[in-house]
Amino acid sequence: MHTSIEDLVAELTTSGSETLDTDTVNQLKRRLKHDESDQAIIQTFQALQLALEKRHAQVRLSALQLANIVFCRSHQFRLLVVDNLPRWFELVLGTNHKKLPAPVQYAQQLRDMAAEIYYMWVERFGNGYQRLVYGFRYLRFIEQVDFKRAVKEYKRKDPERIRARRKIRLEAQSEYLKRSLVSVQADYMRTRQSINEALDTLDNCFAILVPEIVDIFGSHGATAGTTNDDDDDGDLDEVLAIMAANRQSIDININPERVLEAEEDTENSAVFDVIRDYLRLCVQVYSPRVQIWKQKLDRIDDSAELAGLVDGLDTRISVAIEKCRDLGIDFAYMDEPRDDEEDTDEFEDAPAPVVNKQQRIRQVQQKRNSVFAMYGQQVLKQDPTYIEPSLLRDQHNHPQADIHQEEGPTNSVEAKLRETAPVVSYGADLEYWGQREVNANTTGLEIRHRFLGSARDEPMLSEAALDTLQKRAVYYQEPERKEIKACRAPLPSGRLCPRRDLVKCPLHGVIVPRDEQGQLKAGFLPEEEAEAPSSSITTAERIEDLNQNDVNALARKQQTKAKTKTKAKKPKLASTRKAKLTGIKRLQQTISRKR
Repeated sequence: MHTSIEDLVAELTTSGSETLDTDTVNQLKRRLKHDESDQAIIQTFQALQLALEKRHAQVRLSALQLANIVFCRSHQFRLLVVDNLPRWFELVLGTNHKKLPAPVQYAQQLRDMAAEIYYMWVERFGNGYQRLVYGFRYLRFIEQVDFKRAVKEYKRKDPERIRARRKIRLEAQSEYLKRSLVSVQADYMRTRQSINEALDTLDNCFAILVPEIVDIFGSHGATAGTTNDDDDDGDLDEVLAIMAANRQSIDININPERVLEAEEDTENSAVFDVIRDYLRLCVQVYSPRVQIWKQKLDRIDDSAELAGLVDGLDTRISVAIEKCRDLGIDFAYMDEPRDDEEDTDEFEDAPAPVVNKQQRIRQVQQKRNSVFAMYGQQVLKQDPTYIEPSLLRDQHNHPQADIHQEEGPTNSVEAKLRETAPVVSYGADLEYWGQREVNANTTGLEIRHRFLGSARDEPMLSEAALDTLQKRAVYYQEPERKEIKACRAPLPSGRLCPRRDLVKCPLHGVIVPRDEQGQLKAGFLPEEEAEAPSSSITTAERIEDLNQNDVNALARKQQTKAKTKTKAKKPKLASTRKAKLTGIKRLQQTISRKR
């Protein structure tokens, strides 16, 4: 049994969902597509009109979304909407002083979506339906409807505009490829001559070091070189005539693997230097540039001729590099920096004097001033004002022995104070304790001014500086935090209570030691029971009672939650009732009305 169009529209508009159900929408589309007459379109329009008349903003929002889908696909539906534009403006935009129904949040969303959809209708169908353009002007200039947000959303979502942007992007890409082709052609014409000269020079050097196999038989002797004279040609002809008359043969064994082997010596070192220089150019300059050309030309369609020329250069460079490897040239020299001959200095480096490590340490110790000597040096032991830290540590560790070694106290009060005095580590405050005048110049050197000369009196520390030296900073050490034990009482779910409290758990009472199963440890006696053994109710019994009561309460709560817990419900329409006004909201409304 087919579902009627009215039922489909009612199901879509009263679902309470922000988006329409795809399956139901497709079913409605099929019904409208297979209906040859316009009766289905008219029924759909009437059903949507009834949905828009309902006093619920969420229902109108869903009806507007469905109307937009049908409007973009049916000419008959567009004619029906155009004939009823004023009424639709009142229902979805709130024109003619008509207020949109509750809920408020959906009413604002309905107004924004209506402006966006209507602007899209005008842009796409305004040329064929002039009343859409008139309605747009009425909304914009008479009703003062803001279409700024609608324009932005349309520009972002419109498929035609997206296709136009894609076309512009492709045109820009083609222009970029054309410019790349022109730049590659210019760079190739500018660099081609230097690359060919470098490769020709390498080929000539290879020919000098290792002649070709055909040159051994003299087939290229007359054509390749111009220095042969007539006598040489005559001698060669005679030799060949004698060999032909006597039918003699000469066997020449050529090892192809050793054709390109040549050792560097004093005679051919200049040739090898030239090969290294041009090889550096080919590897570090020309080969990367050619690879860049190839990468750019691979993306350009109309570049077959230029791509062939670039491939030829790349092949020649690769062959030259392979020949250099066959000659045994080490490529590690390319990583070394090149030193120009003009920058080399003619000065000879003098050999550095060899200084022993012990001599160096002794020289450093002799150069240092004893005033600025550091801990561990021998100079400090000769300084009468220096005291070893170990001696001070021994004195502080045995203060009573030092007291007995000194002269006896003058009275019993001082002796009692010495007994109760705390032992502290030695510091600057003890060093300057009780002093009133301290010399500021502790270097032992005479201080002389540039113009005034030396001072008559020795510089002394001020009272504020001396007071600071006689104070000691004591830093507060935070006490260690005690570990808060978990309750570990058994729960109805089978797990243990994870709450951590200092003394008492609000659910299971006093926290007591428990085993892994949550049971009280055997032989445990709480402190309350130890302090008050005459109590009528023992602590253990009270804890058990509390645990049992708490367990029962938790069980009842779990049962109540299980009963009230239901499956996730389908979305429903939002309530149209107005929320109760609080005191603050009423006060705000009063202030706004007075303004």
